[in-house]
Amino acid sequence: MVKLKMEDPDKYKQVSDEDKKLFRDAVGNIERIKNNSNNNCKKPKPLPSVRKNDEDSTDNGYEINNTSSYLDKVDGNTEIKFCRAGENNRIFKRLRQGKIKYKDKLDLHSLTVSEAKKDLGRFINNSSYLYPDCVLIVHGKGYGSKNNSPIIKNKLNQWLRDEAAVWGFHSAQPKDGGTGAIYLILKAGEK
Repeated sequence: MVKLKMEDPDKYKQVSDEDKKLFRDAVGNIERIKNNSNNNCKKPKPLPSVRKNDEDSTDNGYEINNTSSYLDKVDGNTEIKFCRAGENNRIFKRLRQGKIKYKDKLDLHSLTVSEAKKDLGRFINNSSYLYPDCVLIVHGKGYGSKNNSPIIKNKLNQWLRDEAAVWGFHSAQPKDGGTGAIYLILKAGEK
């Protein structure tokens, strides 16, 4: 067994006068805080919310209509669904059950309304040609927004109903995000 020699612990407690002077010169004049009741911490950032003029911004290179603004607002745990009239109900049932595998995914939660609208427009524009099958869009449940209201989810519910490339959509199964995501089927695009 090897014994380690301990250095003198008092050696490090002794500070030379030169070191003290260097420290005082670097720190400068200081005063002891008498009362620590003043809390100078920064206030926490406000929760994300819809910015004024952010909702209807169309400066995104791809316009999504906003004509379905009559829809009732939904909460984070409410299912949303839509299917074009005359479409195949058997396929919609499989979509609802999560039996159609999604081929692509878009994550919109934590974005502003204008960012989400822009990303969704690009995604639909590209996906309608590349993925005429099911895609997954994660919108979140709105827990981080003002009053825990799902802003992106409600906007998505409006935007997709007005988009001609959309065949139908339904809230996802719990394994894919539940009511914080949707399965979306786009119509097959033509080049």
